[in-house]
Amino acid sequence: MVNIPDVYHINNSPPYTFDYHFDEISNYKTRSMLTVPMTNRRGDLLGVMQIINAQDDDGNVIPFAKSDEDHITTFVTSAAHEVERAQMTRNIILRMIKMAELRDPMETGAHVNRVAAYSAEIFEEWAKKKGSFHKDEHVVKQKDVLRLAVMLHDVGKIAITDLILKKPARLNMDEYEEMKSHTYKGAKLFEDIESEFDEIAAEVALNHHEKWDGTGYPGHIDPYTEKPLPGYEENNGHPRPKMGEEIPLFGRIVAVADVYDALCSRRSYKEPWDEDRILEEMHQSSGKHFDPEITEAFFSCLDVLKSIKKRFPDENKEE
Repeated sequence: MVNIPDVYHINNSPPYTFDYHFDEISNYKTRSMLTVPMTNRRGDLLGVMQIINAQDDDGNVIPFAKSDEDHITTFVTSAAHEVERAQMTRNIILRMIKMAELRDPMETGAHVNRVAAYSAEIFEEWAKKKGSFHKDEHVVKQKDVLRLAVMLHDVGKIAITDLILKKPARLNMDEYEEMKSHTYKGAKLFEDIESEFDEIAAEVALNHHEKWDGTGYPGHIDPYTEKPLPGYEENNGHPRPKMGEEIPLFGRIVAVADVYDALCSRRSYKEPWDEDRILEEMHQSSGKHFDPEITEAFFSCLDVLKSIKKRFPDENKEE
């Protein structure tokens, strides 16, 4: 812990200095400062909490008292535990992503990072057009949660047999039907929803293969019973596909991001498409496969998506 009465009057003995540049650009005057390390139960440094400019009852800046150190230590300990818990949750999610990558040769780290980043940018662009981004803190937070959740959009593939998952050719009809089950099997992993992340991850896993015109899958299905929802069973016993705004927003967004990445990428059955062909397909799919509003947002942020594509190249792209 470091308790500095006046950061502008630090003598030469301490192994630290004060950078007044931020005061200059913010037109703020820092005087007293209390900095406390945030450590986890093992003693690893997680970060530093910095508190500046203690005040007396009249609003005058004064040095931090010794008693302030005791109070802030208790608060910092609690904050450090929350940070550690958040890091633990994120690490578990990242391990789940690596697990899916081990099972599916197409589910590479580069692929999930691209689709996740595309989705976040498309969502931001869509929200801006709706006038809600930067005005609603919850929407800004959702962008970060969405990006992490999308990295698990195909996690249900861990339940698909290798004979289908790693088949180096197009699937036959029966194999394709089995492959389609990865949507609700992935959503089932988030059955006990305890956070916004769980909710969004389940929504994305279940709905990212639905199509705006109602020709997608898996449709109105309960992922936990794997049966059609009441009132949504077709004559063949299959659930009725979702269409239009029946498809949740994040499912509609990831559908665009996932198809764009698939068209840009090499697969066992295809080479990457050239850019003109890709963009023509994305345009033609508006109102059919894709929500027209989401397609518009996609094209509005296309330059950003191209930079993301360069940031996460496939490791085997030269093979």
